[in-house]
Amino acid sequence: MFRSSERDYATISEVVKELRKDYPDLSISKVRYLEEEGLIKPERTSGGYRKFKPVDVDKLRTILRLQKDNFLPLNIIKSKLKSLSFGKEVYSDTAENLASSLDEETIYQEQKGVKIDDVPNISNLSFEEIKRLETYNILQPEETEEGKVYSSVDVKIMKIVKQLADFGIEPRHIRFYENFAEREASFYQQILLPSFKQKSEEGKIKAMEELSALIKLTQELKNLLLQKSIKNYFQTS
Repeated sequence: MFRSSERDYATISEVVKELRKDYPDLSISKVRYLEEEGLIKPERTSGGYRKFKPVDVDKLRTILRLQKDNFLPLNIIKSKLKSLSFGKEVYSDTAENLASSLDEETIYQEQKGVKIDDVPNISNLSFEEIKRLETYNILQPEETEEGKVYSSVDVKIMKIVKQLADFGIEPRHIRFYENFAEREASFYQQILLPSFKQKSEEGKIKAMEELSALIKLTQELKNLLLQKSIKNYFQTS
């Protein structure tokens, strides 16, 4: 794609066309915006046209992945990219390594969908336990021609549920977490809906950054309130 008898780089339109296979909303204006924000720095031809080498495309793909799958704001992505190298030899693990280094800033890393037959081996839950989680709407698999497929978020939830079972906590006990999460997401939507209705790429990016900041703040608040409550319940005389 990127090499021809005349050049060893891709134009911005070629890059957008290729990456749209995985990121349909990508546009030339968004790539330009990421450049303006200093996340990518493609070289220029003598005529001023951008030259995207494979290393530039690798970096752009990683940025898009972290935005889409990990909901990271650009300032965090920008700071972390400085510690990474990009190129053929390291790119295959670049996004995973970066995501795994962002424990508190990352929601979940991307994983391929897991088929229902493979879930028990991965989660150590039985089919009956998995079905019970679905009954409580804690798991929401996608129905496909090959059967049910679970997202990386669902798989992570299964593993946590399995660990909670060691404390005697059952799905019916944690249903209120799902209910609260639904209400909280609805609350976020009410607050940020005007931002997400913006049509410009810059507006959409800023809206995602606002959502990430709001999630981080409310998570911190919930942790602090929980600490206070725990202190009240478990304080000794």
